[in-house]
Amino acid sequence: MAEHGKVEYATATGNDYAEHEGTYLNVMKLTKVGTVAILAGVVSLGIWGTTGHLGWTAFGIVLSLILLAYGLYRDNVVPVTGLLVFLLIVWAFLAG
Repeated sequence: MAEHGKVEYATATGNDYAEHEGTYLNVMKLTKVGTVAILAGVVSLGIWGTTGHLGWTAFGIVLSLILLAYGLYRDNVVPVTGLLVFLLIVWAFLAG
């Protein structure tokens, strides 16, 4: 078998570990905030598809995009999660 030396990522030439870590953190932020924002958009489209309320749909989609930008800026998923819960409650009242 071939001998493999010890892998040293931090000391390898041309390897910018801080940039790799920053990219990883940004991808994780986009994943968690983006997933909830997409769910809010899907619930908004569900409101339109099942009840025909275009106003609530437009409100949900526009606000989910705004809160997506805010959540990415602040690394905070709470506002868009609140919107998702609110839209689910609205959908329950409109469908019932």
